[in-house]
Amino acid sequence: MRFAIISVTKEGQKLASNIELVLKNDPTVIKVDLFHKNVKDTVSNLFNDYDCWVAIMATGIMVRSICPIIKSKLNDPAVLVVAENKKHVISLLSGHMGGGNKFSIKIAGVIGAVPVITTATDLNGKMGIDSLANQYWFDVKQPHLIKDINQLIAENEKVDLYIPSRFRFLENHPLVTRSYRIHIWEKSFIRASLPGKEFDKELDLYPKRIVAGLGSKKGVAGEQVFFAIRSALQHLHLPLERLDALATADLKKDEEGIIDAASKSDLSIEIVTLNEIADFKHVDCTPSKLVQREFGVQGVSEPVSLIRAGENSRLILKKTAYNGVTVAIAVSTN
Repeated sequence: MRFAIISVTKEGQKLASNIELVLKNDPTVIKVDLFHKNVKDTVSNLFNDYDCWVAIMATGIMVRSICPIIKSKLNDPAVLVVAENKKHVISLLSGHMGGGNKFSIKIAGVIGAVPVITTATDLNGKMGIDSLANQYWFDVKQPHLIKDINQLIAENEKVDLYIPSRFRFLENHPLVTRSYRIHIWEKSFIRASLPGKEFDKELDLYPKRIVAGLGSKKGVAGEQVFFAIRSALQHLHLPLERLDALATADLKKDEEGIIDAASKSDLSIEIVTLNEIADFKHVDCTPSKLVQREFGVQGVSEPVSLIRAGENSRLILKKTAYNGVTVAIAVSTN
């Protein structure tokens, strides 16, 4: 995720720096930028460059700044407002699809504050369909039905949810089972069905492609690679079943550890050539001097994950090391 933290006072600026220090050590945070004052111009010019805006200021300042530029719950970034006294973190905008509610919990945990969440499904211990899409990286095909589905769930009505067998892990999620009646079907996407048989009462969720890019030292055991993959996914609160493929560079294609881990995970290994990596440029990638010196490319795990996730993909877990194994995870845009 990409965070922008903006403040208007000296105390707010200090708090912003403290939050930045913590977020930079979070492998799910790809970028953190700090801004001070000039709120309206900064937000107006850069609003969609970030996944989450953390505003340390009065709520009214941020409301007036974002009011002319917000467009849709599908596309607007999350906006949080943090009290300068560190007592509250308010999820102001895009609490579900934009992840604002979970980000407010994250930031509140960093500074010891109370997250303020006002969405009805969350307050009733349920999971809205847009929260489900955000958590597990699904693309919503009929967004006009989100409100109707969430309203039923908030009013303690269960919605029929048809899922492929690979997503049976949802049956173990208490918020999901409190919100939906789960049915297994043979299609590759998820469908939420409102009461009635009309076609226009069905909302479909298509899984975005998620790929784990791997690098490793020579001779690393399969158990170590498998542990690294599972540990990386835990940062994202994702089960192994949500992963679509593994990827690595061609110089690692014969590594027994990677081959064994792929077999144990029941996932394919997609190979990327060094030439492909050398030609690949992406703002999310962090170059490695060691890899550049030894293999002549900027890195392995990050670029291969992005290349195999597809065009315009993005990192959701930056390169993370686990005892001789590096893992990065990327997701497609749709």
